[in-house]
Amino acid sequence: MKMKITPYVIALIILIAGLFFDRQIVSFLAVNRTDFIISIMNWFSFFGTWFIVLIIMTSLFLWQEHKRKWILPLWLSLGISFAVTYGLKLFIMRDRPAEALSNSLTSGFPSGHATAVFSGLAVLDKEFPRFKWFWLVFALIVVFSRLYLGMHYLTDVVVGMVIGYTTGLLITKYIEYQKSKKKAKAVCLPTD
Repeated sequence: MKMKITPYVIALIILIAGLFFDRQIVSFLAVNRTDFIISIMNWFSFFGTWFIVLIIMTSLFLWQEHKRKWILPLWLSLGISFAVTYGLKLFIMRDRPAEALSNSLTSGFPSGHATAVFSGLAVLDKEFPRFKWFWLVFALIVVFSRLYLGMHYLTDVVVGMVIGYTTGLLITKYIEYQKSKKKAKAVCLPTD
């Protein structure tokens, strides 16, 4: 029997590995930095911020009129995952790696960038499945940029990815459930 490996199983395996190798991964990346790659990673890191993700994703959904109904779920996904992430940051207060290339006013766990880029993935998959793979690759590069720049440990970004994706998935599943409930109700209504 073939087992289907879900993204959550993969995330759990990477999270467990991160618990043992967080510091070694950050140290390895810090030793192997180059100015050229740092400039590229800074660019991806900039485009992975909450505000930029909001603008890019909203613009995509505004592009086609019949897809505009998914803007509110997209914003809800971003907003709820933002609240969860920054609530955890305030509660846990995990320091960022000492190898960080810049200072940040917030704690490191979980990664806000990882949460932001993954929060719209489930909504994007619902309405723009072709763009999902492009966005997934972009999101993974943003996540790697946060590791490469020393701003996060592996566990920070994995938890951020899970928070973002799960929030978007729950919102899309809830909307689908509500639609199916309405359809079932419309079918069951007696006609005169």
